[in-house]
Amino acid sequence: MLLPRNCYIVCMILGFSLLSVRWIISGQITGFFLMLFMICTFLLRLRIPSLKWTVIADGLLCVFISPWALLIVMFSGMYYRFYFMVILVLIFFDIYIASLALLAGLGGLFLGFWEKERERGLEKRDTEAGKYYELETLQGELLAATAKIEQMSVVSERARIAREIHDNAGHEIVAAYMSLQTAREILNAPDDVLGLYDAALDRLDKGVNKIREAVHNLAPVAMLSVDALREICERFPRDGVSFKVFGDTSNVPVHVWGVLEACLNEALTNTTRHAHATYVKVNLDTTPHIVRLLIENDGVLSNHTKPAGKGLRNLRQRATSVGGSLAVDSNKIFRIICVIPIKGDVLI
Repeated sequence: MLLPRNCYIVCMILGFSLLSVRWIISGQITGFFLMLFMICTFLLRLRIPSLKWTVIADGLLCVFISPWALLIVMFSGMYYRFYFMVILVLIFFDIYIASLALLAGLGGLFLGFWEKERERGLEKRDTEAGKYYELETLQGELLAATAKIEQMSVVSERARIAREIHDNAGHEIVAAYMSLQTAREILNAPDDVLGLYDAALDRLDKGVNKIREAVHNLAPVAMLSVDALREICERFPRDGVSFKVFGDTSNVPVHVWGVLEACLNEALTNTTRHAHATYVKVNLDTTPHIVRLLIENDGVLSNHTKPAGKGLRNLRQRATSVGGSLAVDSNKIFRIICVIPIKGDVLI
C-alpha cells in the first residue's frame, strides 16, 4: 500500500545507497562513519517517533564533514517539518549543492504534509467511529429501557387493579357478607327458605375467597417506584448507604421511575469501581411538579478533570429525552443530581 511513511523509507534508503556508492568510489573514509551514524539515527527515528529531533544532529554533523549528505538531511528534516533546516543549506555558497538540497527539502515537505493529512483523516475516522459506537450503545440502552418501562407499566397497572379490588370492591363485598351472616341469626323463616339463604351465603363465601386469590395473584412480585430504589440501595455491597424520601411519590409516572433507577444504578456502580467512599447518601425529593434524585459520596476521585464517562453521558441524554436534566459535581464531594418534571408544562 502506498503510504507517506513507506515512500519516506524508500527515498531514504535510495539516498543512503547513492551516497554510499559515491563514497566507495571516491575512497573517503569519513563518509563511511557519517553514513553509519545517519543510518543509526534514521532507524531510531523509525522505531521511536519522539527522537525525530536527531535530524538536527545529522545536519550539524554534515556541516563539518560532507555537504553532500545535506540532501538526505534536508529531505528528512522537512518530512518532520523542521523548517529551520533550510538555514543549514543557505550557509553553503555552492549553488549546485544548495539547489539539490532545496529540491530534496521540497520532496520531504510534500511527504510530510501528506503524512499529516493522513493522520488527521485517521483521527477524524476514529472520532466518528467512537461516536457511532457510542450511539449504538445508547440505542441499545434505550431499547432495553423501553422494554423495561413497558414491563413496569404492566406491573403498575396490575398493582393498581389489585389495590382497587382490595380496597374498594373487596371491602364492600366482605361487609355485605358479614351483614348477611348477622341477619341469618335473627331471620325467622321456613326451613326451605333458610336452606336457600345458607346456599347463597356459601356461594358468596366462595366468591369472596376467589376474589382474595385473584387479588393475591394479580399483585406484582417485582418492586415498584420507591421500593425499587430502596432495594437497589440495600443491594449495594458497602455499608453506610442512606436512603431518604421526601414528598408524595404517587404522581410520578412509570417512565420517570425507569430513568431514576438507571441513574441510581450507574451512580452506585461508579462508586464501587472508582471511589473509596465512607458514606453514600441518596435523597429523593418529590413536589407536585418535579422529582429530584440526589446521589452523593465522599469518595476520592482518580481524576477531577476527566470528562464524564459514556454511562453518565447516556444517562444525561435519557434525562433530556423526558424533559429533565442531569448534573455532575466533583469539586469536593462527588454528587449526581437528576431533575425530571412530572408534568409536561414544567421547564427545567
